[in-house]
Amino acid sequence: MQSRRRFLQAASAAAILSPSLLRGESDKLGKLLPRRALGKTGELVTAFGLGGHHVAVARDEKLAQALIERAIERGVRFFDNAVNYQKGLSESYYGRFLTPKYRDHVFITTKSSKTAAKDVRADFEDSLRRLNTDRIDLWQMHAFTSVDDVKKRIEGGVVEVFLEMREKKLARYIGFTGHTSQEAHCYFLDHCKKQGYRMDTCLMPVNIADPHYDSFVINVLPKLQEQEIAVLGMKSMIFGRIFERAKDLAPDVITPKNLHEYAYSLPISCLLSGCETVGQIDENTAILENFKSMDDARRAALVAAAATIAGPDLEYYKRRI
Repeated sequence: MQSRRRFLQAASAAAILSPSLLRGESDKLGKLLPRRALGKTGELVTAFGLGGHHVAVARDEKLAQALIERAIERGVRFFDNAVNYQKGLSESYYGRFLTPKYRDHVFITTKSSKTAAKDVRADFEDSLRRLNTDRIDLWQMHAFTSVDDVKKRIEGGVVEVFLEMREKKLARYIGFTGHTSQEAHCYFLDHCKKQGYRMDTCLMPVNIADPHYDSFVINVLPKLQEQEIAVLGMKSMIFGRIFERAKDLAPDVITPKNLHEYAYSLPISCLLSGCETVGQIDENTAILENFKSMDDARRAALVAAAATIAGPDLEYYKRRI
């Protein structure tokens, strides 16, 4: 009963259907993955994006180049990053292996977690230099951890810097991210609405365990839809931890295909996923290529299946700092 109630809340929060998928498109680099609208920006982005953190985890430049090249070959055009991923190495790999050849065809994002205006300005300049570009397609306030953290950034003038960079078109779009506190997201969205600020995107966890514990889908998604802000999904497979916890469940329930298709069936513009091997890129992009939207009953079954494994141990990143 509890799982059913939580699903109904999540379904209500996601009452607006996912953006339509545009299939069968190509660009000068080849066939594109299916694309979706990025909220109300007028931008179209591939519905799968490569996470930048894992590109540099191995600290192997040949692997980084192989991951980037394979993503391009498989039709990925959305590339995520952040200034602090591997102390800037992830951005540097993009600057060496992505932008020189593909800049005009890809959508590049990065982020800053700094809480003072002068520091986010410095991060922005460093990102431009490392990414080897003169503009950021999407610049994001990175990793909100608490309401107090959000308040500190607001008081530190961070929001104004982001708005300025978008006004100057150095950052085409701006947004915010976080996986720790849905309350922080809600507070910031309420603040933006009150102040008349317009954010373009929000990056947050979207997975079948989320509705059971301190849920972003239940609490944040309705506010995003109200303000017409594009939703970027992450943590669809919870760093693989969900597979470890699901050993006693039916083997056909917790699968990469089901987890990704659940996310794509919600109103998200793009699902970001970190890949550490070329094979993972192939598997993840194939799921999107063959994706068919899940109906309410199928999503309900998956959310219910996660009830026994959901909570703070599984979604450890929601623990308060």
